This record gives sequence, structure tokens and C-alpha cells, in this order.
Amino acid sequence: MNKKIIIYFLTALVVLIFKPDSSYSTPTISKYNDGNPDFWTPEKIKKAKPLKTRNIGFRTRSSVKTRKNKVDSSKYTKSMPPFERKYDIINNTINVANVDQLLAFPIGILLIRNAAGELFTCTASVISTDNGNIGLTAAHCLFNYADRTFYNNIMFSPGFNNGQLGPLGLIPVAQVVVTDEFFNNNDDHFDWGMMRFAFNVENHPLQYYSGALGFTFNVGGGVRTVIRGYPDEGNLQNCPNDGLTLCTWAGVANLAADYYVIPELELGNGASGSPCIMNYDPNTNLGVLYSDYASFDELQEVGLAPIYNPIEFQALIGELTL
Repeated sequence: MNKKIIIYFLTALVVLIFKPDSSYSTPTISKYNDGNPDFWTPEKIKKAKPLKTRNIGFRTRSSVKTRKNKVDSSKYTKSMPPFERKYDIINNTINVANVDQLLAFPIGILLIRNAAGELFTCTASVISTDNGNIGLTAAHCLFNYADRTFYNNIMFSPGFNNGQLGPLGLIPVAQVVVTDEFFNNNDDHFDWGMMRFAFNVENHPLQYYSGALGFTFNVGGGVRTVIRGYPDEGNLQNCPNDGLTLCTWAGVANLAADYYVIPELELGNGASGSPCIMNYDPNTNLGVLYSDYASFDELQEVGLAPIYNPIEFQALIGELTL
């Protein structure tokens, strides 16, 4: 068996470089699953609790400190188109993807094990980057502000559905990063973060096998939107809401009080980080991400999705690809 084919069942320790002078970097992640590739059994996955969606009161940015960016904004505002998957992995063999079966699976479940051994789930997605191994989710799925710690034992399964792992199995997350405003202030407006996957098969990154969502910024209100994720105990219709099934919501997202808002949409737990997609194509399962479902406002009864700062967005990608 080609050793590269089973890279996503990583068992070796992975050592990362931690840059202490960076405002974005996270603590070093040194290993995964205590070195046991079989930790996430189907039984453990079923027992994992969907991470609670942040329930917050409505507020604006008036009191939020703005971080002084140290990057040239003109270099960090570009959008990216979706990336169609190029290859299949079938029976441990690399195949060029059949042009008649180009359905990508960039969205998946995020399996999280914290320092206390508790198991949680969120939703994440692969985004289109030059690096090819970058994913996005809600910041509170990566960083626990209450005890000031990053979750450092995270696995990703793109295409996970009905309690079953996706075609690529489990992929370790090598490094995570969140916005400076969320890290320092627990600011709901910046509840998004990114991760770099430990994946390399035949010298190709994850997005060559999963496909990847494009991304764009500042899309305004009245946006036709598709949200896909793993809700648990939410109010999404035509969905078992069991935290283990990939479900879809389609409708319009509006713009109010510095968030994208969706009236009466409470996806419950497990859907944190679900991508908000415009121009979604069900024939390819691809589209353009512009935000992620992050929280529910109990006072206004609306689902909330942050407005990305394009400079910070690109800066986080840069931190993960240095």
C-alpha cells in the first residue's frame, strides 16, 4: 500500500513551529489522538456532543477595539472562485475524477476532543486557497475563551453524513488560528477562524480531492443563501437534527446591526461554523462562502453570521501558510 495514500490516518507526532511574536498564532499542537488512529470509533462519534451554539444578545461594534493591521490592505482583499475536485481516492488508488461525477464534498464534521477528554462536534468547510489545505469554521469551535485554551485535538471528515465518515476518512488538523478580536475580547462579530489540514496525497492538498468553496466579502443584504451543516436539536425542517446528518437550509440572509441575520433560524448545536454560501450549485456541491453560522440571538430570534473583514481573513490564511 502506498504510504502516501493513508496520510489522512496520521499516527506520527507532528511538530509545528510556534512564532511567539505573532498576534495570530496558536500554541503548538504536538500530537493527535494520543497517537491512536482508531480513537474516533463510530461509537465515540455518536457520543460526541454537538458544541453549543453561542446564544447572545444583540449588540453592535461601537465598543469594540479595532486591531491595527500590520499588512498592506491592497494585497488582502481578493476573492477566490470555487475549486472543483481533481482526483478520487478509490481502493487506495489515485484516479482522475470522472467528469460525469464531479460532485465535491468540501463541507464536513469537525470532531473535537478537549483537554478534559470531552468530545464535541462542529461544522467546517474547505476553502479555495493557493495552499489547498485550509478550512474555515466558527472561532468558538477552535478556541475556548472561558479557559483561554485552544482545542488541540481536532479531526475533520469532509463529506461526513448519516453518522458515516466521508470518502477521505478522518483528516488531522495541524494548526488553528482565530481572529485577534475574538481571542482578546470574545467578540461575537469576529467569531470565525481557520485551520490547516495535515494532508498530502501524491503531493496534492486536500482541496484536490474534496473540492473547495470559493469566498468573497461584503455581499450586502437580501442574499440568496444556502447553509449546510450538522444541526442538533434545532428548528431546521426536513432534517433529523441529530448532529450526525448533513442538512441544508435555503433562503435569504439580511444585513442588520453589523451581522448577516436570518429570521427565526436556530440551527441548534453542532451547526456552528456551517458555511453561508451564495451561488450554490447542487450539481457540483460548490459555491461561494461569504460567512458562517455562528450564533443565535434569543432576543431578536435570528440566526447570526459575522461579516468578514477581508484584510483579517487573508491575514489568517497567511499565518497558516507561512
